[in-house]
Amino acid sequence: MYHRWADSRKAFVQEISDGQIGYVHIRSMDDGSFRDLYEQAMGENLNKKALVVDTRFNFGGLLHDDLNTFLSGKEYLKFAPQGDILKGGQPAPRWTRPSIVVMSEGNYSDASVFPYIYKQNGLGKLVGMPVPGTGTGVWLESQIDPTLTIGIPTIGMIGKEGRAIENLQVEPDIRVPMPYEAFLEGEDPQLRTAVEELLKQVQ
Repeated sequence: MYHRWADSRKAFVQEISDGQIGYVHIRSMDDGSFRDLYEQAMGENLNKKALVVDTRFNFGGLLHDDLNTFLSGKEYLKFAPQGDILKGGQPAPRWTRPSIVVMSEGNYSDASVFPYIYKQNGLGKLVGMPVPGTGTGVWLESQIDPTLTIGIPTIGMIGKEGRAIENLQVEPDIRVPMPYEAFLEGEDPQLRTAVEELLKQVQ
């Protein structure tokens, strides 16, 4: 069901952008999700003009720094074989074109930290609904019963406000709700708004 939904979102962005904008969904803040993001962004979306990074329904992990580094690439060198300047250049392993992040009330833990630093560092706009301030470093302890794990908050993360970002709600730059009826019908006003914003930047 997840892959069917993610594929439908990708097709939606492809259709409404006339193939100009790429789409990736970050399922959770873990190594596997980053590998999926990297493969898609630098593979099928390599020649797209911009990238929608969808973080909705992401329950967290520890990936915000990797995402920040990947999406903050600034092109410093172009390649020109035989004098013909190519689209690509360096840094080759990082995304150097515009991006936008879509978020929702369902983001949790590191999925609230990432939109926060994306906005703080001026990488692009946030679209969607406010994310509760649930970002904090948690130490996980297994119990005698292996099905039970206790998370103990241990590390506060301090942003530009000089205070822990836990309990600091992340506000979108463009607030767009997701009506339940629209979700059921396959319409996606949050993604549509994100694509419209990116198209303004790349036209």
